[in-house]
Amino acid sequence: MGYRLRLGKIPKRMKDFCEGKSFDELLEICGDQSVVYGLPDYEQIYELGKYFDFKDGMSDFFSFDILEESECEFKIVSKDGLKKIIGYYHKQTLEYHEKLLKEMESGGEFPITLSYLSQKVLEWSDNAFDVKPYYLDEENTDGFIVRSLSMEYGIFNLVFIYKTFNWENDYLIYSGW
Repeated sequence: MGYRLRLGKIPKRMKDFCEGKSFDELLEICGDQSVVYGLPDYEQIYELGKYFDFKDGMSDFFSFDILEESECEFKIVSKDGLKKIIGYYHKQTLEYHEKLLKEMESGGEFPITLSYLSQKVLEWSDNAFDVKPYYLDEENTDGFIVRSLSMEYGIFNLVFIYKTFNWENDYLIYSGW
């Protein structure tokens, strides 16, 4: 599966609770779980996937270097930082579609276009698993509207988080492990 990046949330009071504690002290509190996902009241809310490296709009949560201690990340994301992540998704989606359009207009090779269209047909068709790229009547959606991992659709979950996140009481956490 490999290293994946996620967004989560944790009450702001937990930063005060963790302040001044060492990695080993927090590890004892977390029991068998890692500090990056085992802290009390921490909740993962969205998986970004792999191959991202966001740093803008982020600050340290712990008073020690979590990357050095555990080869994991755990940073506070500001509202502006989340806006930059959304901007990245937007830019990647636009560039990909511009590339497809350019290939089609130039009469060039179409493997990417055919692959893209095949993926879309599969995603939107009545497939054997009855899995659509969106949630409709499912009960356990964590409040999200899109199940697809595609940036093209995933951006809507990020916008949902941006608009509904409790910025006053919680920290948005960017973590990786």
